[in-house]
Amino acid sequence: MLARSFLLAGLLLTGCGSGIDDPGPTVFAASSLTDVLPALAEAWSEQSGTEPILVFGGSNHLAAQLHDGAPADAFLTADPGLIPVGVVDAHFASNHLVLAVPAGNPAQVTGPDDLGRDDLRVAVCAAEVPCGRATHALGLPLSPDTEEISVRAVVTRLVLDEADVGIVYATDVLVVEGIDEVPGTDLTSAGVEYRAAPLTATGNRFVDFLVSDTALGILRNHGFSE
Repeated sequence: MLARSFLLAGLLLTGCGSGIDDPGPTVFAASSLTDVLPALAEAWSEQSGTEPILVFGGSNHLAAQLHDGAPADAFLTADPGLIPVGVVDAHFASNHLVLAVPAGNPAQVTGPDDLGRDDLRVAVCAAEVPCGRATHALGLPLSPDTEEISVRAVVTRLVLDEADVGIVYATDVLVVEGIDEVPGTDLTSAGVEYRAAPLTATGNRFVDFLVSDTALGILRNHGFSE
């Protein structure tokens, strides 16, 4: 992985240098882009010769960091309401929710109606982040035991067997070992649209790259749709 990556809001910080001396754009990105954005950054680096700095976290927490003056060149989020006023953003990908369980489905979850079972530990995103907003809009019989600050926190609960069922993005199930989608429970009506907001001239060039054919191919390979 070429890009140096960081997680905010209490998530794990990791880093990897590529030997590229000239720093590229600093990109604040929703945690649901954790797997695909390094691949996009690598393709960007091959074209531009610069290495992006990737900062991952819950969209609302990243927006708060930007509001407080944190330097960034681009902001990638599934919540257009968090984009700074006056910034012209661009759509670059879509995603949707699925019902997920720890591998093997030990609690024998069969569908969304099981979310109301008293014996299940249910994990969802908090309502103030995009995945949580989409989850609550489904009108399911939710009685969550935990509401997390990002979709990756929900994924972690499932991987660690700290939850019996959770609602995550379809792309999470594709790339994370240790969780499965409950068959026949694709929640395609709960979709989210990712927007990229350039905050500087450098960020504008990165956003232009995100809507290129090269970037769209990478996004499709990771399960995102247009």
